[in-house]
This record gives sequence, C-alpha cells and structure tokens, in this order.
Amino acid sequence: MSVVDTDSIDAIGMEKEARRVFLSIIDSLVWDHDDVHLFTLQEKINTYLYFIESGELVNAFPDAEGFDIAIELILKHMPTDQAITFFDKTTQILLDKGIIFVFGPNKNAGYAEQHS
Repeated sequence: MSVVDTDSIDAIGMEKEARRVFLSIIDSLVWDHDDVHLFTLQEKINTYLYFIESGELVNAFPDAEGFDIAIELILKHMPTDQAITFFDKTTQILLDKGIIFVFGPNKNAGYAEQHS
C-alpha cells in the first residue's frame, strides 16, 4: 500500500502499554510543483479520518476501543515548505478531533534525496 492508494489504510499498529493506535501512511512520492502530491495526501488523510470517525477502526480492532489514535505519515522525501504548512494545518484540524498527527522520515533510512 502507499499514499496513491487513497481508498485504503496502509498499516495499523497498536502499542497496548501506551494505549495508542497508529494508522500509518507510507508516502514515497516526490514533491511536485502542481500540488498533485498534496491533493493525493489530503485524500488519503480523509480516508483515514473516515475510517476512524465512522467506527470502522474499532469494528476492525475492538481492542482499540478507548485508545489514543495517531495518524503517522512516513515520508520518503523531505517535505517542501508548502507541505510543512499543510502538515501544520492538518495537525491542528486532527488535534481538534482528538487525533494525533505525526510525520517524518523512515526511522531507519531517513529521507531520500529529492529528484524533481
């Protein structure tokens, strides 16, 4: 799965001790100047939000009931300034809904070099 599969959830993990569910988005797209990447990412986040708010998350993972929820965006390429602005707005919108939003590089590989 990846960010381009806008109608699906890429990965789900649970930290039972921390009582947190992570819904991960795997984003390997290069940042473009036409905002196609940002629009794709926005569609993907909306899919995740629907999955959470509709109750599908708890139906699929009953153990997640009452857990904190985090959407984790794993980026292959370092985000542009415009992307960072989008992430800041997304963070606030999701936080208002009680959802944590985190983003960054793959923890093991870091960011790949940007080629556009």
